[in-house]
Amino acid sequence: MAWTTPKTWLAGSPLLAAELNTHLRDNLAALKAPPTNGYSPNEASDYSTTSTAFVDVDGTKLALTITTSGGAVMVGFSGAIKAPTNNGANLDVAVDGVRVAGDDGFTAVTNATDGTYSERINNASFVYLVSSLGAGAHTFKLQWKSVSGGTITMPAGAGSGSGKDMHPQFWVREVS
Repeated sequence: MAWTTPKTWLAGSPLLAAELNTHLRDNLAALKAPPTNGYSPNEASDYSTTSTAFVDVDGTKLALTITTSGGAVMVGFSGAIKAPTNNGANLDVAVDGVRVAGDDGFTAVTNATDGTYSERINNASFVYLVSSLGAGAHTFKLQWKSVSGGTITMPAGAGSGSGKDMHPQFWVREVS
């Protein structure tokens, strides 16, 4: 249900059921259930990349489309990244094909040499408010890149070892 700019009621104006439904009932329903989309992968294999340029993590399942009223959209991700020593990952989101954060993205996950681990699984998460979107359909794609070109992996429910059967979450919701 879409938001409708409320009518300015004037003294002596008749109250018509259709107008009340449009301006009160329907707008309350739009506030209760704004455009929202999300995905939590449970895949047969985990995601991985060696690209040092930003690429889609999954151009189909982690490409979320919502039709907005022109308000701001909250974008969120929570998951894990496995990176070998001296490598890491940068995360960003593309909205309608244009990266939002630019530069090195919203967040970074790194695995610096510490002499103990050859690879680590680290938390990767962000919440970001995307504003200045016009009303209409918008597609949000989770993107990432490898810092050094080595293989980085995002567990996606594939059960790739004890303690590694994790399910990331990617979501979008219009908030204003």
